[in-house]
Amino acid sequence: MSNLHNESLQKGHQDRNHVWVWPVLPTNVSPEFDKQRQIYEDTEDLVQRIAELEKLLSLAPRHKGAERMVGDYRKKLAQLKAKLEKQREQERARKGGRGAEEGVVRKEGAGQVCLIGVTNSGKSTLINAVTNAELEVGDYPFTTPLPTPAMLTLEDINIQLVEIPGLFEGSNESGIGRQALSVARNTDCIALVIDLSQDIETQMSIILGELDSARIRLNREKTSVRIERVGLGGHMIYGAQNFQGDIEEVKEYLKACKISNVIVRFQKPATFQQLVDAMDASVAYVRALIIATKGDAPGSEGRFEELEEKYGERFEIIPVSAEKRENLDGMTWALYDHLDILRVYTKIPGKKREDKPIVLPEGSIVEDAAAKVHKELFVERFRAAVIYREKDKIKRRQVGLNYPLEDGDVLQLLHR
Repeated sequence: MSNLHNESLQKGHQDRNHVWVWPVLPTNVSPEFDKQRQIYEDTEDLVQRIAELEKLLSLAPRHKGAERMVGDYRKKLAQLKAKLEKQREQERARKGGRGAEEGVVRKEGAGQVCLIGVTNSGKSTLINAVTNAELEVGDYPFTTPLPTPAMLTLEDINIQLVEIPGLFEGSNESGIGRQALSVARNTDCIALVIDLSQDIETQMSIILGELDSARIRLNREKTSVRIERVGLGGHMIYGAQNFQGDIEEVKEYLKACKISNVIVRFQKPATFQQLVDAMDASVAYVRALIIATKGDAPGSEGRFEELEEKYGERFEIIPVSAEKRENLDGMTWALYDHLDILRVYTKIPGKKREDKPIVLPEGSIVEDAAAKVHKELFVERFRAAVIYREKDKIKRRQVGLNYPLEDGDVLQLLHR
């Protein structure tokens, strides 16, 4: 082997994307890897380019001889992702000042649920079936042009349902789409309305893709990555063993974002996307479930099984038929459960409990209820509380401020 050939093996050359390429690879790569590398190099669109590079890395050899090549590709991936984030930030800043009152929905009731799906998935029909609303229902696309609220009465509370206009690929880039998704990012719960008469994967791909693009994460735990800007010290990374990837990718991403002095703490196992989310204050984490509509359509049984198989671990799935009014009651209580709230009924000594409950977040204690009932100084005057709980063996018990509340509790507050 000539000295010139030895030198080319050691140094390689850079392609137009500044990624190292060896004239004769020092590793045994698969034909699939070579084919995917060509696809990546020929791709111009930034988002697609990132996807192709991630696929390329998934096909890369996992032995020492390939470490340099893989490292260069990981570095390029971090740079591309940083470039994409910068573009999106600039786009949000440019469009952030725009907006109109039309389509803005003010929260009302005990909680708000946004119904999201592709066009003609049955959202309007579903809302009409469980409320007194008369939303327009049509066979043509985009019957609902703006976020539209309606009120669901569930026993003694009201839950606000909001129909979001039908999503399509690129919704988040359109004015109405961004406005509609801004309602969804601030909601208490999202119900994905999936039409069992249409292709499941197409619907889910569009819906999840648009929500993800809008920085809305469904049924995901808030990232445990902590970011702390400091005056100096460079990049300090703690808990690197918890990062699910190459830690050099983190450093390259921080450099590409021009962040020079920062402490990054990986408190639990975390992915690269969770790192990106931790650096973006606009990311919203929302509870969600799936409502599978048109369960009486031909082929719906097989599509429902597909939906459960692919998404059943991540989402609770509720099958309904609005036309036949099947399982609507089960759906409304599932919505209630996903709001993570509880009802507490106050009682004055010697009288019946109040008919209208106060609504509190799950995990609330007696002190939370007391603060909501008596706005000022009640804690200082608090003597005791009496809880009436029919489902317990002990129906009546005297408790303190830190006693946890449950849905349906009757609460009597005693003060000095």
